[in-house]
This record gives sequence, C-alpha cells and structure tokens, in this order.
Amino acid sequence: MNSFHTTKSCVLILLVALLCALRAQGLKCYNCLGVPLDTSCSSMTCPYSDGFCVTQVAEVTVGSYKSKAKNNMCSPICPTNLQNVEILGTVANVTSFCCTKDLCNAAVPTGGSIWTMAGVLLFSLGSVLLQTLL
Repeated sequence: MNSFHTTKSCVLILLVALLCALRAQGLKCYNCLGVPLDTSCSSMTCPYSDGFCVTQVAEVTVGSYKSKAKNNMCSPICPTNLQNVEILGTVANVTSFCCTKDLCNAAVPTGGSIWTMAGVLLFSLGSVLLQTLL
C-alpha cells in the first residue's frame, strides 16, 4: 500500500471520527436580534444544557407597511409560531425554527429536508470511499 492510499485512508477515518464525535463543549448558536434577513450574526455558546438554537422570522404589518426581521438565539425552549397576532393595530406573524446542532440557525429556513442533507453527506462519503478503493 503506497503513501497515497494510506493518506486517503487516514483522511476517511478522521472524517468518520469527526462526524461521530460527541460535542465536547456546549451548543453553539448564532445570536442577533431584530436584524434584516440577510444580516450575518456572531456566535455564542448556549448557556442552557438542553437548549435549542432558534431562528425566528417576524413579519410586522402596520397599515400597508410591511417589514421583516430575524432573531437568531439560544433558548431553553423551542418557541411556537405566532400567526396574525394584533397588538395596538400592529399585526405580527412570527415563524420559529429550532435545531440542536452547532451553528444550525445560520440562515432563514428554506424548507429543506433532513433527508436531503443526509443524501448529500452519504454521496460525499461514498465518493471519498470510492476514490480510496480505486
């Protein structure tokens, strides 16, 4: 076995070990409140041992004026969605997305599936394994 195949095998083993490793530190979440949807946020370590990374998208309507903003945060609970909540003539719709992986609340949810992500990961690992065997 030459050094090229040995290197590929080591990379594959390291990749599998990293994917299977448990989180040694607390959950890391992006954190920002009331910012535009395309704004990037800083990260923080969640202080809650069983916390959630949360992304909320709030759409607020005052008369004919509409505005959207997002909140990214760590929360001890997964908040529920609020639809058509009216407060002093202001109507708000808040959609919440919760997850429990490091930095999983990076973007506004697009409706992607966990199965799509699993398929992409398996395809990537299969490609590396095939290259290793050839």
